[in-house]
Amino acid sequence: MLLSPEDAKRFMATYEQVALAVHAIAALDPPDNPTASLVHARERLQETPELLDEAETFLRRQGTWTDPEVLDALRQMKLEEYVHLKDLKRGAIFLSADGSEGYSAIGLTQPPGAIFGARGHVVHTALCPFAEKIVCDGVFIARAQLGPGLWSAFHKRYLSLKAAGQLHHDPSTVPEWQQPAFDSDPAVASREVLEILDPWQMVPLEVVDSALAFLDAYLQPHHPLRQYRLFPMLKREDAQIWVITKDDDDGITWLLDLTKKRRFKGRTIYHYRQLADDEELKALIQEDHQTWLDSFPDDEEDEEDEEDDL
Repeated sequence: MLLSPEDAKRFMATYEQVALAVHAIAALDPPDNPTASLVHARERLQETPELLDEAETFLRRQGTWTDPEVLDALRQMKLEEYVHLKDLKRGAIFLSADGSEGYSAIGLTQPPGAIFGARGHVVHTALCPFAEKIVCDGVFIARAQLGPGLWSAFHKRYLSLKAAGQLHHDPSTVPEWQQPAFDSDPAVASREVLEILDPWQMVPLEVVDSALAFLDAYLQPHHPLRQYRLFPMLKREDAQIWVITKDDDDGITWLLDLTKKRRFKGRTIYHYRQLADDEELKALIQEDHQTWLDSFPDDEEDEEDEEDDL
């Protein structure tokens, strides 16, 4: 979830030098502290991108070396408001404010959630491609904390982006950071997101703890899933059938069916199986939805029944 100490050090060294140069060029008042310097400088760079070239020239004339890879990262910096959903082992989950893009970003020296709160905050921050990773610049302005309803809505959107392969784990999949040849790729623009259809439902954030307590009471003491910290994603409204992941969301997803049992190492457990990938989850939801629809009588049959009654 973090950059290597070496990469973090060289990123911050050039970033801070550029920030000071921007202040000098723009004749801004001296910053109160390094964080304030970065906040003001990145705003200026967002408004006037050519300032970065001026800052590089300014520093070169002063004999200050700047890291070319860091400069390239700053040129592609995406400064905006994001929803920080949660921190995972692979990276912190950020969604754009409109929910159209999702990012798994790593921190410089500490996880983002350790700076402003564990989960569910709207923050003004910057993401950029660096060292073949999506990096958060480590400077956050907290705007608001999400209530349970909004958090659940954004979490549902996160699952949709993840299932559709649109959760960006590295810079190569982010449209703004791709080569021009990829910008017009219709496959990128037209990928469908996961629809959660009846009888499947999201597990609302406010009942996650209750759901975990229920599963803890139900699972046999020797059930293999007990070795993990679980997070309930989905549940069928008509049966005790769940889709669950690890709490650290490492990509493994299981279908847990509390209506069936099977033998495991000579002992009886509730049936579960690992889903191969997000496509299998999508197919499962669509298949169950069709079965659910087929369980209702057709309109024509309803009309015939009404005529018979007459």
